[in-house]
Amino acid sequence: MIFDIDGCEEKIGYSFKDKMLLRQCFTHSSYAYEHGVLNNELLEFFGDSIMEFVVTEYLYKHARGDEGKMTKIRAELVSKTPLLNIVKKMGLNEFVLLGNGLEKYLNQDEKLFSSVYEALCAGIYIDGGITAVKKFITNTLIVDYELKQAKKPKDKKKCDAKNELQEYVQKNKLGTITYELLWKKGPDHMPEFRVAVLLNGSRLAEGTGQSKKLAQANSAQTALKKIKKQGGNDK
Repeated sequence: MIFDIDGCEEKIGYSFKDKMLLRQCFTHSSYAYEHGVLNNELLEFFGDSIMEFVVTEYLYKHARGDEGKMTKIRAELVSKTPLLNIVKKMGLNEFVLLGNGLEKYLNQDEKLFSSVYEALCAGIYIDGGITAVKKFITNTLIVDYELKQAKKPKDKKKCDAKNELQEYVQKNKLGTITYELLWKKGPDHMPEFRVAVLLNGSRLAEGTGQSKKLAQANSAQTALKKIKKQGGNDK
């Protein structure tokens, strides 16, 4: 089977220096046995720990509840279903190398595909370091989680952060709020935006998101906390 390296890297959003390592990330043990090559099982084992670390750091930095709540969120984030959804959403399931006897399970075995994500986390870390793998996990698993949270009724306050900021600024006569797109990057199917919120032309806060709207909401939320902490003084 010909492994489409360029096509795979385009979907991942990362270019491997070691192309054979990339291929190994997608090599199931059944294919490895039939062709005498390395499989992705050790990468999967390593990647699971890397993924948990990055997700834990994200939850810690964003203070997503107490320890018990964050433990529960982490368990849900790194479980089979979210990983499977990401792999299928990105179209990475098309690149999995399977032995002849397993091809019929191509669209059925969740573990088979969720493990590819874990292996990729290890592969990217080995090939490009912690910064590269943090970016991959953030732009895929964490962004997907944030988008789902933003759609929930209980997160309506976060979605309304722009309105709350505008109302607070107007009420306290602080000036004018504007937003500036700093950059947009990443593949078309999974873009990343960074937006700055400005008060009277001065940058107050920044935020990122998979859509411009989400990036603005995140920046507004940070800005509102900053202003309130300073008692309405943006200086």
